[in-house]
Amino acid sequence: MLVTPRRMGLHGKILFSTVATVLLACQSSPPDAGVDSGVPEGGVDGLTVMTTRGLVTGKRAGDVLAFLGIPYAAPPVGPLRWRPPLEPERWDARTATQFGAACPQGADEVSGEALDVSEDCLTVNVWTPTTAQDASLPVMVFLHGGGFQTGSGGNPKFDGTRLATQQVVVVTLNYRLAQLGFLAHPALSAEDEHHSSGNYGLLDQQAALRWVRENAAAFGGAPDRVTLFGESAGSLSVCAHTASPVAAGLFQRAIGQSGACAFLTTPLRVPGDSALKSAEWLGGEVARILGCDTAPDVLACMRGKPVADVLAVPPPSARGEPKYEPNVDGYVLPEPVWTALETGRGNPLDGFIAGTTQDEATAFTRSLAIETAADYKTGVAALVPGHEEEVLSLYPVASYPTPKAAFSAFVTDLTFICPTRAQTLLLAAHGTPSYLYLFTKQTPFGTASGLGVYHSSELPFVFGNLIARSGNTPSDRALSDLMMGYWVGFAKTSTPSVAGAPEWPRFSRSDDAFLELGEHTQPGTALHSTQCNTILGWQTTL
Repeated sequence: MLVTPRRMGLHGKILFSTVATVLLACQSSPPDAGVDSGVPEGGVDGLTVMTTRGLVTGKRAGDVLAFLGIPYAAPPVGPLRWRPPLEPERWDARTATQFGAACPQGADEVSGEALDVSEDCLTVNVWTPTTAQDASLPVMVFLHGGGFQTGSGGNPKFDGTRLATQQVVVVTLNYRLAQLGFLAHPALSAEDEHHSSGNYGLLDQQAALRWVRENAAAFGGAPDRVTLFGESAGSLSVCAHTASPVAAGLFQRAIGQSGACAFLTTPLRVPGDSALKSAEWLGGEVARILGCDTAPDVLACMRGKPVADVLAVPPPSARGEPKYEPNVDGYVLPEPVWTALETGRGNPLDGFIAGTTQDEATAFTRSLAIETAADYKTGVAALVPGHEEEVLSLYPVASYPTPKAAFSAFVTDLTFICPTRAQTLLLAAHGTPSYLYLFTKQTPFGTASGLGVYHSSELPFVFGNLIARSGNTPSDRALSDLMMGYWVGFAKTSTPSVAGAPEWPRFSRSDDAFLELGEHTQPGTALHSTQCNTILGWQTTL
């Protein structure tokens, strides 16, 4: 039996704030410039394509053409900061052979290096097969992760070259992040025609999807065969768009990797003197810290602040407070995403895939001081007070190498696997063909670091961009080819199938099936069902 939560807000959100705030950051890596060729009337011909805003000239990479750094919206600078994205200006011709700047953010969380960033960052990147001439290929649009705080569509991990060789058009993009992408404020809501503010990053993603709808045919893609997929915060974004009326019709299929939408519950505002903190409350605190709260024109003051000053304002340190992330604003998200999916009010989909890695939480718990069984129990009590004994029974210390390993297994289920199972069930229950997976492939980095099958370790396999860190042996390459085949097969037919490969069973309440993707790719049933049914059964506290 599967159990779905009625309320995933309080402790789920606290946990996400505590453990999963900072996801792996991304960085761009500009390629060499390409060479112009003849101008087509439509479709891909040589290296030049006519878009709705002007000609773009890309570069060739074997059997794939790449068009990088194409503006899909006007630069959100000056008076356009903290406003919905607008159409970019037209151009006669532009070279599209380098990634655009990443949106403003902190240093890369892995390397510690600062990225090439600019507020003029709203660009898309397109990879298309050289054979794409008839505007019929499926389109796969990827949303990067980074906790809504960091990341870039230009990260080398997301290079779409190998995926595009599978006869799909691949698109990645940048969207506004952190304070610039998700800051709400009463004055911003007041000036907006929908009385909304704070979801600028989601609006950017939707603007990019509209760009795809209008321009897919020029790159050989079908505008009505769009699969939206994303990882971590990108997966949460996918789920948000599934529930957003503003995104209706912009994509037909969805894939969510390592991120269920149970945590998108922050309200734009709350009535009266409620102790619940809202997104507008957080924006008011930002204005105060910037010294703009008493200015004659609060927004002019905030928009006049240097980017570095805006990014330097930290979110509140108290657990459970709102962060710089999407909010329930009544327009982009009329209601909590979970509620929309539970009641069947989400946008219709031809198919949905969701899954996680085996050891999602290790990247977030590695710095926690959990050395003893007592530390373990204390950590559990902080996340799910009143359920300590149940957790220690489900995840006994004796069954794991260390107390921290037991804690990480619990956090992986609480934050990733169980909400993903429940979310997939909600969609399946309302008629969406749904599929669940668990990625179990150990990588050289995961083994050497002790992180196991850590958060984001599946990405090199999905995009085919294997390196020493991920493993690049013939067996690694075979798994990557298989995963690309499943993802592309789903984009083409709504069914993740590969000839000669194990069948991926459909997920439902009665057929609690999933596919393990790893050294042994094989179907299974009841993924962590005992643990999840218990965890999600705490409906009065989750």
